[in-house]
Order: sequence, then structure tokens, then C-alpha cells
Amino acid sequence: MRMLGPRKTISAISSGNRGTLKVEIDRNPTSTEVWTIEEAANREIIENAEVLQFEMERQEAEGHFGASISDSCPDPQVTLLTIVSIPDWDVACCAAKHVEKTGEIVGLKLDQVMFMRAGGLLEMQFHVDD
Repeated sequence: MRMLGPRKTISAISSGNRGTLKVEIDRNPTSTEVWTIEEAANREIIENAEVLQFEMERQEAEGHFGASISDSCPDPQVTLLTIVSIPDWDVACCAAKHVEKTGEIVGLKLDQVMFMRAGGLLEMQFHVDD
């Protein structure tokens, strides 16, 4: 996703081997950019990178990763966040269970990509093989 410039993840939801990722973006990506996203994700899977999951105080996490890290946990009463990181790839706040290594996923396929200009949202529906 970095190849699309600055963006903010709005939500990431998965159930079984299907999921949806929504990000704020100011334009509709080209079909080449969408293909590049899928290819980059699959290269990261092949690299079998470690997926780190750890807890961090909200204030410390926002200072280290930026204020948007806690967007998926808007309740200010929650002071301890669960952070998920694939070093040199992505970091997010998410308390769900994750794989320990990216290679546990055999591959990722983007099924549908929709840009909603009015809201400036890009929604990517995908499935993974495990």
C-alpha cells in the first residue's frame, strides 16, 4: 500500500479465508497499481516474515507510530493497545489472532477493488489460501 502514497487504514476485517481492507486514499488506483499491491503482498508471504504481536501503552504507541495507530480503538479509556507488526512492511493496532509468520498464508488474491470517491475510500476484498 505504500506505493499509493500516504494513506490511513480505516478497517481490516477477516473471516475464515476472506477479508476486506478499507483505506483512505485520494484517488482510484490504476489496474497496474492494484496488481502491484497483490504482487508485493505475495512476495512478503513468500519471505515468511515474522509477525510480531505485542502490547503497548496508547500514548507510547501514538508517539512511536503516529496518532493514527489507535484509530481502530477510538475509546480513550483503553490505554493498552495490541500492536501487530510485520517489520519493514506494516504496523497496525488489532487485538485479533494473527499468524506467527507470513508464510503460514500460501497466497493472497484481490477479488474486488472499489474506490468510493465521495468518501475517499478504497475497499479491497481478498481471499487467502492457507
